[in-house]
Amino acid sequence: MSECWTPNTDEIAALFQPLIAFPRLILAVSGGSDSVALMHLVARWTASLGSSAPNIVVATVDHGLRAGSRDEAEAVAAAARALGFEHRVLTWSGPKPARGLQAEARRMRYRLLGEYAVTAGVGRCAVLTAHTREDQAETLLMRLARGSGPDGLQAMRPERPLTPFPNVVLARPLLGVSRKALRSFLGASGIAWFEDPSNADRRFERIRLRDADAVLANLGLTPEMVTLAAARQRRAVDALEAATDALQAAAFHSHAGAYASCDGALFADAPEEIRVRLIARILAMFGGASPPAQLAEIERLVRALTTQTSVQVTLGGCEVRACRREIRVFRERGRADLPPIRLEPGEQATWDRRFVIRLATSSPPVMVQPLDRASLVRLRQTSLRTLPPYRAAATLPAVWSGEDLLVIGGLTPRMAADLVSPPGVEASFIFAGHLGRS
Repeated sequence: MSECWTPNTDEIAALFQPLIAFPRLILAVSGGSDSVALMHLVARWTASLGSSAPNIVVATVDHGLRAGSRDEAEAVAAAARALGFEHRVLTWSGPKPARGLQAEARRMRYRLLGEYAVTAGVGRCAVLTAHTREDQAETLLMRLARGSGPDGLQAMRPERPLTPFPNVVLARPLLGVSRKALRSFLGASGIAWFEDPSNADRRFERIRLRDADAVLANLGLTPEMVTLAAARQRRAVDALEAATDALQAAAFHSHAGAYASCDGALFADAPEEIRVRLIARILAMFGGASPPAQLAEIERLVRALTTQTSVQVTLGGCEVRACRREIRVFRERGRADLPPIRLEPGEQATWDRRFVIRLATSSPPVMVQPLDRASLVRLRQTSLRTLPPYRAAATLPAVWSGEDLLVIGGLTPRMAADLVSPPGVEASFIFAGHLGRS
């Protein structure tokens, strides 16, 4: 690809063609060159589609890490509106970590984007980021330096589910385009962008890799060859994920989100890599807003599950209890930060990244809070005798209207048979029927 990149309509359409099926796209635009180029390329693409174009929202995450970040976000908002796009500023509030700042900023960026997509009620949508070919190569090299397994060495996929947010896909349509090409496109179009000072800060691993570009190229580790290796690795990961899907379909039950169970015999018969992947999925489903478990921790747990007759551990925000016959996973009650949520008619919210609570416009206001022990005992004494144990039930969302308990998220139809749920109030497990990648 030449350094002066002036893509025509057909070339731009080819970049975004995989996204045509999404009714709404959320563009993550920081104001840097790559994301600004993404916004203008999407503008040209949607203009060519006319009335069949998806709805576009531009979102800027203000991390609040340096002076002027809010002004830059507002400048992006003005540029987006000039292109005819709706814009939202998503703010990372609260304390910032002293270590691992970039990793935490990345995690919060995806969290804010995913939460916006869900709570805005946009339905099935894709969140677009402007990662380039150089970003792809840098990601693989950084993961190689950490001894990553197959998933890490496939680097970034063009599309993946943005878990734990239902119906939201993270898409990276510019992975095959170089950063130089994008900047030449902006320059030829007379479009300005912001330079992030952190892009020159050698404290960050990615910046040190960029400084080593010439050395890496002399060793044959060009962005083109590194991204080719990542693409080939993805084929192997696809095969592993298909095998994990099959084991999950045969051995796993989500119990409507109250807890997870897995057939011990089927689990033990699976290859180790597939066992590791399935446990990682289950922990991600039921761990809620807790920090995710590390791969080495999951590997140790899987070894214990296949070598010990009884296991009781906590990991990744979950409590794992297992015998040879069955593995059970519960949300860890003591680690769950579950503050009450008030919902007005027509609103919806996510509960601990495990449940979506929806309220129809015709419903009264409600409070959502953890199911308390007194209510659980009372329900068991009346009709709901098959409720899960309290350590699981205490992390479930109970929806109240005044003194009336309306809905409990995580109850199976059999459990909830005698609990009258009024129309327009719903508490559903995000991963219900989930068999794909987590």
